[in-house]
Amino acid sequence: MITITIAIFIALVIGGVISVLMGVERTIAALPVIFTFSLIVSLFGTIVIQFFPIILIFILIYYIRNRNTQKQTRFYYRKYTEKDFEDLFRNRTYNEYGRGNYQRKNENFENIYQRFETKDKYYEILGVNKNASQEEIKKAYRDLAKKHHPDRYVNQSQDIRDFHEKRFKEINEAYEKLNQ
Repeated sequence: MITITIAIFIALVIGGVISVLMGVERTIAALPVIFTFSLIVSLFGTIVIQFFPIILIFILIYYIRNRNTQKQTRFYYRKYTEKDFEDLFRNRTYNEYGRGNYQRKNENFENIYQRFETKDKYYEILGVNKNASQEEIKKAYRDLAKKHHPDRYVNQSQDIRDFHEKRFKEINEAYEKLNQ
């Protein structure tokens, strides 16, 4: 009973504020929402008041258990794309006058990028999980190599032969990169 009384009081206060700021018509239209919100707030408030000692005990226990532990710094990692790496190396290789110099120390941009290449696309090409074992990778490679081997498509049109030859090269490259 007290909860409903508190909810009606909260609804009247909020309704009064809305009617002063926005007009009576909007207040009347918003009354069901205001009353529902007030009922939820008052119900939650009474629950918190009734269980406050228990909540306080849990907070104290948590504090006592964790007061001597060191606070850990959270690191948020994100997945970098090729564009991010290109921007990184492009900014890194600019000299103090703002002109790009991609030929530092006899190393061109492509060689720098290849050292930091991710292997995600190779797993996708072979159709295996990122945490697949070497045996699973080998099996997937053999199955795809049999399926896309250029000798199987000798009598097909040039477009089909080119597609399977390109796919076969991708599969071989992926297998080589994952076995390094």
